[in-house]
Amino acid sequence: MHVFLDIRKIDAQAFDRPVVSLGTFDGVHLGHQAIIKRLLERSKEKNKIGLLVTYEPHPQSVVAPESAPEVLTTLEEKLYLLEKLGVKGTLVINFDKKLSELGAEEFLEEVLVKKLNVGEIIVGHDHAFGKNRAGRIELLAEAGKKYNFRLEVIPAVYVENSLTAGRERISSTKIRKELKEGDFNKGIKMLGHSYPIWGKATKGKGRGKTLDYPTINLSTPPGKLLPKDGVYSAKMEIKEKDYFGMLYVGAKPTFGDSSRSVEAHLFDMDQDTIDPEVHLFVESWIRESQKFDTPALLKDQLRADEKKIKEMFHIN
Repeated sequence: MHVFLDIRKIDAQAFDRPVVSLGTFDGVHLGHQAIIKRLLERSKEKNKIGLLVTYEPHPQSVVAPESAPEVLTTLEEKLYLLEKLGVKGTLVINFDKKLSELGAEEFLEEVLVKKLNVGEIIVGHDHAFGKNRAGRIELLAEAGKKYNFRLEVIPAVYVENSLTAGRERISSTKIRKELKEGDFNKGIKMLGHSYPIWGKATKGKGRGKTLDYPTINLSTPPGKLLPKDGVYSAKMEIKEKDYFGMLYVGAKPTFGDSSRSVEAHLFDMDQDTIDPEVHLFVESWIRESQKFDTPALLKDQLRADEKKIKEMFHIN
């Protein structure tokens, strides 16, 4: 995938009427994937470049930092997921104060028309852009007539809600809530993929080794959403190969330690050989965090967790 990180370096004639999708795409969830699928289909049909336009940092962190959400995907994680889906070209626009003040019509004309020479735009049903999110579908439709580009709007994507026997619309906001304080596995269902937590391996206190469960401690970027405290099944990608294990998020109440950490144990892997850059993917929720009367009882529970997770991964 070709990634453009500076729109100022893009020549006005670089693109020949590309098919463009734009948005924050935080999480690259099933709703986003429906847009991306159509982007790839149309670019192939038209024999044109399919260009996905996204923003860094999250626009809310600039417009209203006090209410900015924790992100589901860092830029690195997002680009990884986009490439996995088959996206060939991604433009990352630096979202700063100046861009936040750009009116919708000005953004449309200066960026989409003059800079990208857009031939077709594919967006989600609730897409909005420009200052105060004033640019809506209606404006894009009118601009399409004026500047001769085609507009296609992708409808919302839903998942079945077993509690209400109805359907629930997928959104990044709902997924954040489920991962952080609700039903993690439901959040994963809405994402349509495992939850990435990429970070740097850091040195811990070595308690895992005393329990025969040495762990990799992860330091994650500021603003990255971590799931609620508990034990999870997980995998780690190392040199394009998956290694399976379990993840713990939370404090260490058994040891009287209230500091929150993210620790992963990989099965049949020397944890000390792991590269500093860790690419972890959380698969499913196993159990809540709990305090044990002794480390030995914690070790017994870890054995039970390992057995359950190995069965889930079909590992002997």
